[in-house]
Amino acid sequence: MKRVGIFLMIVALVVGMIGCGEYTITISSGTGGTVTDPGEGSFRYPAGTVVNLVAEPDRGYRFVCWATNAGTIADIYDATTTITLNRNYYFVIASFSD
Repeated sequence: MKRVGIFLMIVALVVGMIGCGEYTITISSGTGGTVTDPGEGSFRYPAGTVVNLVAEPDRGYRFVCWATNAGTIADIYDATTTITLNRNYYFVIASFSD
């Protein structure tokens, strides 16, 4: 019985560290524009969530691409696209050029 209790405590700790299937995405932008949807900063979503990404260039700039460590952005060259969260901790940066 003692082994079962220890096992359950370990499982609870692991589940707590994983975050119960929630993933973090950190979104920012380079010089020349902003990310308007979902905004800039760190966000947590349930695993498998499809997140809308919308970047808007400042006057005199154009959107170039999304720089990321994720392979799940629908179109890295489209300022309005989506990303599917299927692992923890993505970063996404909207890149602009003048």
